Amino acid sequence: MTTEELENSSLLGKTVSQLETVMEAIGEPAYRARQVYKWIHHHNVDRFEEMTNIPKALRQTLAERFRIKTLELVYRQVSTDGTEKYLWRLPDGRNIESVLIPESRRNTICISSQAGCSLGCKFCATGTMGLLRNLTAGEIVEQVLQIKKLSPHRITNVVFMGMGEPFVNYQRSVQASRILGDPEGVAIATKRITFSTSGIVPKIYQFTDDALPFGLAISLHAPNQKLREELMPIASKFPLDELMKSVAYYTRAKKRNRVTFEYILLEGINDSPADARALLRLLAPYRCKLNLIPCNENPLGFRAPSPERMEKFFSVLLDAPFTVTLRKNRGEDITAACGQLAVEVGREEKVRFIRI
Repeated sequence: MTTEELENSSLLGKTVSQLETVMEAIGEPAYRARQVYKWIHHHNVDRFEEMTNIPKALRQTLAERFRIKTLELVYRQVSTDGTEKYLWRLPDGRNIESVLIPESRRNTICISSQAGCSLGCKFCATGTMGLLRNLTAGEIVEQVLQIKKLSPHRITNVVFMGMGEPFVNYQRSVQASRILGDPEGVAIATKRITFSTSGIVPKIYQFTDDALPFGLAISLHAPNQKLREELMPIASKFPLDELMKSVAYYTRAKKRNRVTFEYILLEGINDSPADARALLRLLAPYRCKLNLIPCNENPLGFRAPSPERMEKFFSVLLDAPFTVTLRKNRGEDITAACGQLAVEVGREEKVRFIRI
């Protein structure tokens, strides 16, 4: 990283090693890097002036040449069920959203890894935006840090389940997660940080081989290749049988871990007892958990099954050899629920779709 590239950049989201490069570039000793790193990520300061164990001259230099926070809060909405949705403006003027879901035992932030998404899943509002750009590691981490200050709830869990596909923005998402899970960083337990992917098979293998301490969730949404391909274009590139082989590879390597499968229930599409039986056959060989999610109302034409249809679907899975949960919808009244995040794209934006 050159001095020119460093000028006026944010230091948030940089590793200690990267900050050592910054210190070297401005003629400071390397040990200052860890101090700055901890102030930014662990103590969550907004200004360099707050870094009390750093010399005043260095604080002034840092303030003149660098930034910390870069996300501008456009609005915060609170649902009747307590769910909080945040709209952020990025430095280049694009927008992203994050969601905080408070529960009795945990408080989970769904963070974005991209502005928009290239995968174009038929039931997901974010997919209608196309991909505008990847987020930096700092922009990913900052969503958590900002919400820590703005929300009355203590954050216990982080999931990459906001806007975008984290495995398309793999390196930055991993760097952000390492900082989020670092005891001297944001200090969230690594086992409570989860990557949710639509099924980028090569990255599941890489995620496994990298021996990362984070959880893995797979957006499945169909029990067979034909239907999955209709709902999720990514399935044509990474077929279901190849996806399940990568899941087997992950569960063999992570003997204490189980993979989570997310399955959005779409009325008349994937919610029949026959679909449930096919799903049971598909997942039975794996150490896993299945989250059933009723579809949330959105302009894309999909809707949740009736309670009676969901009960019939669920009853087929009662004796499954894996845990099955039926998730209740959260934040629907503020369009903060799963599949609803979509910031209006300006006409001047040139969007991109599936390019893996």
